[in-house]
Amino acid sequence: MKNFIRSLLLLITHLFSFGNWTPISYPAQSYVYWYFEKQDGHQLAWVNHLGGKGFSNDEKWKNSLSLTGTSLVIKNLQKGLFGTFFCKITAAGQSDLITVFNKSASPLLSGDNLSLTCSLGSVPQNTPEIYWVSPQGNREGNKGTVDIQARSEHNGQWDCVVKKNGNEKKFPVSVTVVDLAPVPSHLYTSTDSPLTIPCSLISSVTWEQVKKKEIEEVQWHFAPKLSSGTSPDQPQQLFSLDLEKLTWKKNANNGLSPVYYIKNGNLSLTKSKATVEDRGRYTCSMKFKNGRTLETTVDVVVLEIIAHPKTELIYGQQVNLSCSTGEQLPNDMKLNWTSPKTSSSYISYPTHITVPEVGKEDNGKWGCELWQGGNKLTSDEILLKIEPRLSVWMLVIICSAAVILLLLLVLAFIHYRRRKQKTRLLRHRLCQCKNPKPKGFYRT
Repeated sequence: MKNFIRSLLLLITHLFSFGNWTPISYPAQSYVYWYFEKQDGHQLAWVNHLGGKGFSNDEKWKNSLSLTGTSLVIKNLQKGLFGTFFCKITAAGQSDLITVFNKSASPLLSGDNLSLTCSLGSVPQNTPEIYWVSPQGNREGNKGTVDIQARSEHNGQWDCVVKKNGNEKKFPVSVTVVDLAPVPSHLYTSTDSPLTIPCSLISSVTWEQVKKKEIEEVQWHFAPKLSSGTSPDQPQQLFSLDLEKLTWKKNANNGLSPVYYIKNGNLSLTKSKATVEDRGRYTCSMKFKNGRTLETTVDVVVLEIIAHPKTELIYGQQVNLSCSTGEQLPNDMKLNWTSPKTSSSYISYPTHITVPEVGKEDNGKWGCELWQGGNKLTSDEILLKIEPRLSVWMLVIICSAAVILLLLLVLAFIHYRRRKQKTRLLRHRLCQCKNPKPKGFYRT
């Protein structure tokens, strides 16, 4: 079987970009002919084991064809030359072997037709088993043929596998699919955590390949979560991308900023700290001239702890801590509370806890965790500051107030004494005689 594969088997299908080529190995002492569109149709090139070779004189193929060994190299391939390529091999003492080379425009846009064919022409009896293995390692195709709609999971290396009598040989084929990387349907964060809303091209896809598919616009939209738990019919536009300058235009100010790695395919939004106003649905979309739109949608869930009446308390006060995502939790989710190690007893409910009388042992960080099954989705923390009824600062304030009041009393007393002294001094100056006589005329 190994000798059979070495002498007869050929790789037949490969998707490639303009100007790229794929090397293929052929049997020794053989004649190889390359045809376009149909078997024994327009001959593009030929080569034999003696070193002879030749090429088509057609103007549209002129100066674009060459051979590397027995592999056909096509440089500057134009759109009008997409089609099916046939390779015919005649080996001495063996039947003719035909391999089909299906050619589709590459890169593919998600939703385009992906067609891969791996087959043998005239072969001896006991035809080997032929099938494809996808980039995820799944077996695909029927009798060596794959015909599906291209998706992000189809991007990468496909292997044509030929098996016979327990032996197998793989022939790799590279497929490029322009698509956005899958994202989770829900993104969980808290008011104590940063927020990054993902949107990016799948790995190995470049911005230049996106431009080849004639992209028209890239936008971010946001539909806030209303108090009723629903979203508005018309989402607001957050950002739009200038395709010439590759810069973002901000259309709404909500604290989010794009990460500027557009050429690397990263279109994500980020924020240092999430807020409850960030709850809602975010949509990242790429629209192309053929009317096709690629998009990803993420529902952002923000966990928040609220302390009532406040976070700064004195001994003996009651405090209620509530933890919520702004909507009712599904049945498979639950909240877990964490408290300071020295905390006193508290009353726990599904979404909040109550500490009847806080004390010094309740001072510190209280936390709320959102769990789904055995996975912690996110968590939030709040800091409680518990002070004695007469704390040091309160004593300082009381003493300061007492000192100020005392000073005011002293100043008032001094002012009163001085005023009284001035009144006495004025009376003394007006009366100099012990027995003053009244003014007027007296009879002598």
